Amino acid sequence: MDCLNVFLLGTPGCGKSEIFRRLDDRFHEEGMAETIQRVDDFPKLWNLFQEDTERERSRETDDGGYKVTDPTVWDDILKELNEDVEDLQKECDVLFIEFSRPNYVHSISENFSDLVLDSSMAIYIYAPFDVCWERNVKRHEEALAEGDDDHLVSRDEMEETYATDDHEELDEKLDLPVHIVDNSVNDLSRLDSQIDEVMEHIKNEFSFS
Repeated sequence: MDCLNVFLLGTPGCGKSEIFRRLDDRFHEEGMAETIQRVDDFPKLWNLFQEDTERERSRETDDGGYKVTDPTVWDDILKELNEDVEDLQKECDVLFIEFSRPNYVHSISENFSDLVLDSSMAIYIYAPFDVCWERNVKRHEEALAEGDDDHLVSRDEMEETYATDDHEELDEKLDLPVHIVDNSVNDLSRLDSQIDEVMEHIKNEFSFS
């Protein structure tokens, strides 16, 4: 088959990176893919924050993060990401596409082309808002302790943009396979069991040559 595009969706801090690592390992271990790539929209968002010196589309927050003030930013960035995906999917077997939004149905259906969606599935990683916020802060503090130039998704942005979303409508309103992973607790054996289910889902929906 052509490149499989896997949308990894969920609130910042839900565990998208962890799910990616586990799926990446499984694809390689089972010989299902050789070339796997991963893209997300945050580098584009971060560049916007840095370049928006006049603060026309964003503002700084008291906790050291940034807040988007122009809602058109969200779609503009995904349209740019779609262009990247169209190019990258020519070069790999599996391409993971990560982002967080409150309106996933709109974000996917209005910003990604048929060229991308025709060979796509979505995985939504669920974790309660407070758990995501705690993980987000912990990740930020650990990165700073190691001397990394890390970013923080501000509490303002988390509460206003990511407190709720439409993930329960994904399966009904998107014309692509959807799988939900519950990562609300730090239980690796439970997570591994869900990864098994995701891999079976992928094998049942898609074929790999």
